[in-house]
Amino acid sequence: MALSFKQIGNTFAAEVRDIDLHAGIDQSIVDQIEHGLATYGVLIFRDQNLDDDSQQAFIQQFGPPFETKLKEISAGHPHFYDIGNVDPEGKPIAEDSVRGMYMLANLLWHTDGSQAQPPIRLTALHARVLPPVPPPTEYADMRGAWDALPAELRREIDELAVEHSVYWSRQKIGMSMKDFSEETLKTRQPVVHPLVRTNKLTGRKSLYLASHASHVIGWPVEKGRALIEELTEHATQPEFVYAHQWRDRDLVMWDDSWTMHRSTPYDGPHPRKLRWCGVRELEAV
Repeated sequence: MALSFKQIGNTFAAEVRDIDLHAGIDQSIVDQIEHGLATYGVLIFRDQNLDDDSQQAFIQQFGPPFETKLKEISAGHPHFYDIGNVDPEGKPIAEDSVRGMYMLANLLWHTDGSQAQPPIRLTALHARVLPPVPPPTEYADMRGAWDALPAELRREIDELAVEHSVYWSRQKIGMSMKDFSEETLKTRQPVVHPLVRTNKLTGRKSLYLASHASHVIGWPVEKGRALIEELTEHATQPEFVYAHQWRDRDLVMWDDSWTMHRSTPYDGPHPRKLRWCGVRELEAV
């Protein structure tokens, strides 16, 4: 079976036609999806009636699933996380709670798992419950943004490394170190990643940025942060952004190595729940 990809964004993002992921996929389909991700960055699978078992079976075909440790979502599925405005019992999440603050952080441009080592490689998000008018999720093409930089700037930043920290990104939304448990402080130490990554399948370079990106290694902190802010503003210009308009049962999958994304504000009365899962890189980046 040959998959059909239709590009729907300006420079990236594609819809994948005529496939039922609930029925399961073989290695041939996995390989085609991998090449689709390397080509388009973001893939949209419409009308996917996935339950927890079938979503788990799908994501684990692409590598070791990232364990979220949130046992309350679904017994036997420690790799899921719900993005939304209600908890597993359907109760509204308080904005000033730790969970609420984490949801608020999703409004920042970010790359999933860049604050970890190895980082997250691929993410999949399945629409389980949507309000009548769902807020879009925006994605940024970091490969197109790299290509559009002046050659001199590309040469200057090509070999730079950046420290990524969950504490830095959460500071931006008003959290402080006292909001984290002792276990979190011990286990979620800052990590270092290259500012520029090269895709193994295409050989093309891209920026690797996130709200977690704190400063450039070897540079004065403020100078490095100014560069990160400049590059983020450049990479999130409209010409590099695809805004996904959610439909019921959409599954959206993306390559975290060369895309960024963010949620957009939603304060309506209706519940919203997108079930998240992802896989790690096999090696440190």
